[in-house]
Amino acid sequence: MEQHTGAKACERYVVVFDCESDSSFDSLPGSFADEKLKYMQFTVVCAVALPSALIEQRAPIDQIMARATRFSWWRDVAEEGSNPVVTLLTLFDGADAIVGYNCLGFDFPLIRRFYRATSAHPNPVQRYLDHRCKTVDVMARVRDATGNYYKLDDLLKANGLDTKSGNGLQAIRLWQDGKRGELKSYCETDVVVTARLALLELMLVGKGNRVPNHVFGVRSALAAMRAQGGRDSDDEFILV
Repeated sequence: MEQHTGAKACERYVVVFDCESDSSFDSLPGSFADEKLKYMQFTVVCAVALPSALIEQRAPIDQIMARATRFSWWRDVAEEGSNPVVTLLTLFDGADAIVGYNCLGFDFPLIRRFYRATSAHPNPVQRYLDHRCKTVDVMARVRDATGNYYKLDDLLKANGLDTKSGNGLQAIRLWQDGKRGELKSYCETDVVVTARLALLELMLVGKGNRVPNHVFGVRSALAAMRAQGGRDSDDEFILV
């Protein structure tokens, strides 16, 4: 795990993450995505941890992002045994919420094989479910509300945000060509733009239509979790 700290190491936090893969769906056997995902592996995972308190206080997005702690994991750099994402799963354990774009349908299934029984977590299925249950999948929530599937770049452009620096096929080629620095930079950009999108108070979709924060936003998700008897506001969680 590589870590670059911009926030305190001990506070309540939200994790935004993204995975890159080593193959395209078209190149793999199987008729359905879940079949193809059995053959696909991640190459790099990037994440940022953002302070929950600033999100709840509706602090400016730039201020929230300035307090981000950045992380990355490589598939071929094992942390314990043959598991390269031990600390990613620990980061998920302590997060108030997890955020991604199509992460329930893609990123989580891509890393599911690394949810393994340990002394601290003897039931990996429950751990996987716990992580998914506190996830804000921006793509899925906007799709379910509008009935339309939006590419991440389309929403970024509609809302005047910086766009992605490439696409998934380019990321696969970067991995194949051994261009790890460029691949990591691409993945980190995806994480940052996803975070900024999830922090908006109002999202523009389609031809000027609006979706409120409670549909897609992490601030509303935190409020809902707290209303349902979530973590006490005085609790502290360790990022590492």
